[in-house]
Amino acid sequence: MYQAVVISQWIVSLTILFELAVLFRRINNKVYAYLYMLCVSMLVSAFGYLLNLVSFSEEAQFMTNQVVWAGRVFALVSSLRMSLAICRTRIPKPWDNLDFAVATATMACLTTTKQTGLFYKNVTLGTDAPWPYLIHERGPAYFIWDIFCIIIVGFCIGLYIRSSLKEKDNNRRKQIIMLTVALFSEIAIGMLTALPAGKYYDFNQIGYLISSIFMVVAIMKYNLGDIEQFTKDYMFDELSSAVIAVESDGEIAYYNKTALELFPEISIDDRETLRHIEKTILSRGSIMFNDKVYTPEEKEVESGRKIIIVNDSTRQYRHIRELEEQKRIADNANRAKSDFLTSMSHEIRTPINTVLGMDEMILRESSDDSVKGYAMDIRSAGRTLLSIINDILDLNKIESGKMEIVPVSYDVSSMIYDASNMIRFKAEEKAISFDVSVSSEIPSRLYGDDIRIRQVLVNILSNAVKYTKSGSVWFRVNLTRDESEEDEDSVVLHFEVEDTGAGIKSEDMDRLFSAFERIDVEHNRNIEGTGLGMPITMQLLKLMGSELKVQSEYGKGSKFSFDLKQEIIDRAPVGDFEKNIKNLMTEQYFYTESFIAPGATILLVDDNSMNRKVFVALLKKTRINTIEAESGPEAIRLASSQHFDIIFMDHMMPDMDGVEAMKHIRENKYGPCADTPIIVLTANAIAGSKENYLREGFDDFLSKPVSADKLETVIRENLPNDLVEPAPAENQDAAKSKIPVDVSDFPAIFGLDWRVAMMRLQDKDILNSVLEEFNNSIDYQADKLANLRASLPDSFAEYRIMVHGMKSASGSVGIIPLSGMAEILERAAAGEDLATIERLHDLFITEWRSYKDRLKEYLAAFTEDKEATEEISKPVLDALLKMLADSMEDMDIDGADSAIDKLSDYKLPDKLAGVFADLKAAVSSLDQEAVQRILTDIGETGT
Repeated sequence: MYQAVVISQWIVSLTILFELAVLFRRINNKVYAYLYMLCVSMLVSAFGYLLNLVSFSEEAQFMTNQVVWAGRVFALVSSLRMSLAICRTRIPKPWDNLDFAVATATMACLTTTKQTGLFYKNVTLGTDAPWPYLIHERGPAYFIWDIFCIIIVGFCIGLYIRSSLKEKDNNRRKQIIMLTVALFSEIAIGMLTALPAGKYYDFNQIGYLISSIFMVVAIMKYNLGDIEQFTKDYMFDELSSAVIAVESDGEIAYYNKTALELFPEISIDDRETLRHIEKTILSRGSIMFNDKVYTPEEKEVESGRKIIIVNDSTRQYRHIRELEEQKRIADNANRAKSDFLTSMSHEIRTPINTVLGMDEMILRESSDDSVKGYAMDIRSAGRTLLSIINDILDLNKIESGKMEIVPVSYDVSSMIYDASNMIRFKAEEKAISFDVSVSSEIPSRLYGDDIRIRQVLVNILSNAVKYTKSGSVWFRVNLTRDESEEDEDSVVLHFEVEDTGAGIKSEDMDRLFSAFERIDVEHNRNIEGTGLGMPITMQLLKLMGSELKVQSEYGKGSKFSFDLKQEIIDRAPVGDFEKNIKNLMTEQYFYTESFIAPGATILLVDDNSMNRKVFVALLKKTRINTIEAESGPEAIRLASSQHFDIIFMDHMMPDMDGVEAMKHIRENKYGPCADTPIIVLTANAIAGSKENYLREGFDDFLSKPVSADKLETVIRENLPNDLVEPAPAENQDAAKSKIPVDVSDFPAIFGLDWRVAMMRLQDKDILNSVLEEFNNSIDYQADKLANLRASLPDSFAEYRIMVHGMKSASGSVGIIPLSGMAEILERAAAGEDLATIERLHDLFITEWRSYKDRLKEYLAAFTEDKEATEEISKPVLDALLKMLADSMEDMDIDGADSAIDKLSDYKLPDKLAGVFADLKAAVSSLDQEAVQRILTDIGETGT
């Protein structure tokens, strides 16, 4: 019996040794390395037990027993490591070295057990068997080891079962099953040690033998640890990109070394890490690590599994940053260009608007047909020039695809005349024949964007005259047929411009439509131009569904043509074009209100009383009921208590600006003004301003100073149709017979341009009334601005708003120098430029106050006719002062103005007369505190 046991142990040892020899040549990956460690551990245990069988002393038995346990302990550790590698599973980093720690502690307890009794207690030599053995009691460390073994073995079996169920590769599944059988066989046989015979013989040794046989089969037959697979694993581990494999149930099945470096927490909480990565993928974000940028991407594979790859995109990221920087530089350059164009636009528009304004007065007041004809030409050319400036400023919109075509109903004869009239003068200057031919069959009114059509025609006609030294330019407009479809509601206009000019070389044809390109520069170096005309023309025609066709012969001339489809509004033909134009030029021009709307009520919100007075005066003949508000909060209160058909909202007001007030009104979804159009009033009329205000939520835009025709146009476009009525015929007759105001009759007042004032206010009585109010507020506004100047730099915003109102007030009455100085101060306040304010403020205040004396004589003459002679009675005075106090307390602007007007009709007591000008100024400025203070003083001193 003894010999048989010894021989069997030799067989176990030699079998494991053979397995080691086979494995030694194949150690090229983690699985083989851990399997080799496992076999070494089993060989140590088997060889130690063989020595134990031939040891006959207690000391020898104890020493060989330690060798057995050393192999057994590290066999368990190797089994765990091999199982993790085969099943491609990682354990959290804190648990990664726990098995080695427990194994080392177990061996330490075993070697010191005679001194500590931690592993064995009461160790003696047993002699009642065919071979010697140790008799002992188990210590606490022994029990801990047993528990640890059960946990590790159960964990490994669970790994193998899960992997075999998920594995689709048949050969690999067999490998895992074979290993599971090997592990189960060792466990099953090892459990025999618990039998009574187990104290004489270690059945684990037979378990090692059976387990080794299964492993050899797995190695030889199923090629355990396939080199190709583990080569792939190695490559994945060494990749610079992080690779994470995710199972269909959301569990992470694999991650490489780079993934562990990027996401150290993946070994602790892989689900949270995965959620973080997936969130980054959804947001298309990046991950920063060690000055590098990583971009994650997700790829679906099969059965819901996916692979997440986190690539090193540092170089691409830096390239993108470089591109962004270049784009920023380009955007800044483009913005600088836009700012320049905007600034130039402002400088050019101002004199053009003045010319057009003066021309408007000529048309209104002149009765000479020849003079009116010249004035009509000025109006046509000025409007065309203004349109061209605006369209050039829209070049950025064209380039960015934001240009819009806005179709309206237009008069064909007028549009063609406007387009050709300015060109006619240029042709006459060069002694070039200019012939216009318009088909008499064209409908008189069409629907389209006449502004853009006119711009296209002006560009083409200007080029024709510009490049023609002698000969002729022909402008023809005819009807053509649309071959693609029959449409009775539209026509196709054929425009054609032909010249006997320089012509275009065939090689220059492509450059003709490039921005800022000049063709045949050598011959055309003396010809002015930017080279923008043709590119803009091409883009505009494209937006209108057309294209420009060019026929040219170098040295003989060119022909430009295009077809444009337009809807018919009025089928009546234009007839004789030349006759129509003569009638248009000699037609009596007069101004009157274009409509009346006695049933309409509008709310005017403006902190400047003069602006409100001008606004109300311009609408006087339309019979519109106008309610005034001097602040944003008051506008909100009024808009929440009654319905208004339109709200005009000044932008720049103290405390609450117009934008904020508009948004508060809009927030009241169920209020009486929920659907009321709100139109912004602003002096900020530079390019792009209208679009910005519309984006904020306004319905329309009206620039200051407000003109009657623009104001009436905006109101007609926004008032409900049922509120608008035609102006009475008698008003038009009265306007025709009214004697025009001759501005030469006005006295010369330094800085006051009577023509500008009349152009804006259009009525002498209104002008005188506004001037009187301006005069009354001079000291009040100067004092207030001076106080704000003293509190700078803390009051830049308030200073800007105040000087903005003074700019508007002086501009309304035609005092251009004051308005210009105020604008400089306004810009300085906006930019918090204290140095500029310090240089100009005192000079501006001095100049501002000087108009108190400059206007004194004129206003005195104006007020002589209405000088009051009737002394006011005490009851009437008390009633009017109480009415004024109550109106100011309730911010009833109409009531306060009415009280002041009635007081003006009487001869006032000396005490009140001395402060009446200040009282009027305070009421005009809606300064409740100042009015209350003056009224208190009057009450204290008596009247």
